Amino acid sequence: MSPPDAQTYWISTKIHSDQFLLYCFEDPADSTAAMRRSLLARAALVPDLRLKVREVPFHADYPHWVPMDVGSDHVVAHEPLESWPDCLLAVGELLTERLDSRESPWRLHLFAVAHGSPRCGDAPAVVAVLQVAHALADGRGASTLARALFGGQDAAVRRAPSPAPWRPALALALAAARLPAQLAALLAAAVPAHRTHRDLERETAAGALPAQPPSLSKGPTNARPDERRSVRMVVRDAADLRGPGVTVTVGAMTAISLALTRYLRAQGSAVPADLAAEVTVAKPGQARSRNHFRNVAVDLYPGVADLRDRAAAIAASMATRRTRGEHPAAAAADRALRSVPGPLVRWGVEQFDFGAIPDTVTGNTVVSSVDRGPADLSLGGGPVRFTAGFPALSQFMGLTHGVHGIGDTVTIGVSTSPSVLADLDAYETMLHEAIDEVSAAFGSIGWRAAPSPDTLHSVSEAPAEQ
Repeated sequence: MSPPDAQTYWISTKIHSDQFLLYCFEDPADSTAAMRRSLLARAALVPDLRLKVREVPFHADYPHWVPMDVGSDHVVAHEPLESWPDCLLAVGELLTERLDSRESPWRLHLFAVAHGSPRCGDAPAVVAVLQVAHALADGRGASTLARALFGGQDAAVRRAPSPAPWRPALALALAAARLPAQLAALLAAAVPAHRTHRDLERETAAGALPAQPPSLSKGPTNARPDERRSVRMVVRDAADLRGPGVTVTVGAMTAISLALTRYLRAQGSAVPADLAAEVTVAKPGQARSRNHFRNVAVDLYPGVADLRDRAAAIAASMATRRTRGEHPAAAAADRALRSVPGPLVRWGVEQFDFGAIPDTVTGNTVVSSVDRGPADLSLGGGPVRFTAGFPALSQFMGLTHGVHGIGDTVTIGVSTSPSVLADLDAYETMLHEAIDEVSAAFGSIGWRAAPSPDTLHSVSEAPAEQ
């Protein structure tokens, strides 16, 4: 396991970080039992779905990916649901579950919904929720796994040959043999990492590089959530959120900025003047781990009244944060991390207090955005109608947004706790209204022209911004 993925795995034993990828399929012809059998057979052909985690004895090295058989418990058919509100409740409850990657880093949940699912009219639907441990894949990788399950016969995932059978004694011996080389590599990597960090500081002081964004005061949405989870899905046409030079991600963040501002005011809460979102952004360069992204703080500009100006300001803030994140110092730090022996990384995770509540934050909400490709997926003969996702909450992040597109449809998935957003129905309505206003603002100057190929996605949760 790579150092970033191992760190992600160890953190997942402390806090919830599983991903939940939701796909809604309209009017499948097959029974739920038939779909389940088909999915189990399909999963057995996907290399990355036949892996689980094993720890090296005495935690002497990074964990290993070892072979795993796909079993009947990997696809769970839940009790049929009568309506879409029932499905929302069921998905909210699902978000409280946590995978143990030593048993399995994934599970697929099936919900048959009798009526009322978005984009399905009165037809029945099946909602499939793929639960994936973050150590196995980031947002883009998890979307690839889903495509392998629901795509055509040629859909496949190929990362690496299947690992050898697990031999703990051999893993321990290899860890001991690797340690001297790791320490030497760490010393060698420390020098350029320190040098490029000094370059970053000098360039920042000289104004040649954007400064690190300041920490923010906590707002109402940074309250600690309780154990309950509530979700909503705002399903829209992608055209409602984009325009020339404006990606779907930026359009969605503009709408979120507007809706969140209105919601806080309606609840009698002060709107932070420096309202910001923590956004997942793809790292440049070749991926050397399954998780190839970083988080950046993006200003949401609640005080900018003109929505076109607000969208431009949000896009500029995002570009500024990405410019700083692409400085050679970031790549040098990543190279240094790859040389750190596993026991040191694990020790660092163990020392961190994940229950502590900081005085300041980097954002008031989370926005994760992934393009999940063309709408050519199906399940049991039923075509996919939309997809959604729900970034995890944390001790100081009580509201998250997942912006996920498939084909010409984009869904903003909202995840929160009733202790943080008491009236989620009102917020859902405000988000729809905000998207209508964003669409009108973009369309009022002829922004309905066909978008360029890169207009749909470009940042995000692991990441490919829309």
